[in-house]
Amino acid sequence: MKFSPRYDKLYLWITVPTSLMLLGLLLLAAIEGKTALWLTMGGTVLLTGFFLISPCFGYAELKEKTLLIRFGLFMKREIPYESIFGIEKKRSAIADSMLSLKNAMEHINIKFNRYDLYSVSLKNEDLFTEELKKRCGIN
Repeated sequence: MKFSPRYDKLYLWITVPTSLMLLGLLLLAAIEGKTALWLTMGGTVLLTGFFLISPCFGYAELKEKTLLIRFGLFMKREIPYESIFGIEKKRSAIADSMLSLKNAMEHINIKFNRYDLYSVSLKNEDLFTEELKKRCGIN
């Protein structure tokens, strides 16, 4: 089963103006003709654009023996069901983990191994939580 990410309006209110502002600055640098400024702003736009667009390619998938979480274009993590010991729904503006598929205020914290934690924001959170609890044997 594959679950797609959820996006809040707040996420869109932040990412769209930020992207437009950076593109405007890049255009201004190109018009001014200053090569160093143009290269710096171009790199900034590419890096920021990567981080803003990357969550659109994320998803969570319940496989036969593992949970696959894809965080963007290049990062992914497979977690065996037997190592997951806690699933918690949370509402917060920030994620508890550095690597997270979190684009919404409401998210699920998945605790595994001993101290590891990932946050995911998914469209069908209830179905995902129910299925994951079944597969992990968590009540």
